[in-house]
Amino acid sequence: MANIGIIGAGSWGIALAVLLHNNGHKITVWSILQDEIDMLNVEREHKDKLPGVALPESICYTTDLKQAISGMDVLVLAVPSPFTRSTSKMMAQYVEEGQKIVNVAKGIEEATLMTLTEIIEEEIPQA
Repeated sequence: MANIGIIGAGSWGIALAVLLHNNGHKITVWSILQDEIDMLNVEREHKDKLPGVALPESICYTTDLKQAISGMDVLVLAVPSPFTRSTSKMMAQYVEEGQKIVNVAKGIEEATLMTLTEIIEEEIPQA
């Protein structure tokens, strides 16, 4: 069993959280939006993105980025591509040397034409 932090609580992040949970992993999901985290904690359903999908009680939801990153075996970066750089910048202070980050978004940065992996490597070089 791995401790996995999912960074992003949209439909893709939540779907991956449920899948990874069902495969026996301990999951913490982060969102920058307090209202979203409150809904997930109270309703145990993402009413906006995945209505009707019951979310396991043991998945933790938080707006505390440090909690979602520190001590995790793997981080899954599941934010929309336009937010990859800004989220990576916020994450950098908490990511440990050699910590694994799996990016699950697609796209490139419009201004630089960098891939999302290149952006993450630039912003979080210790990962």
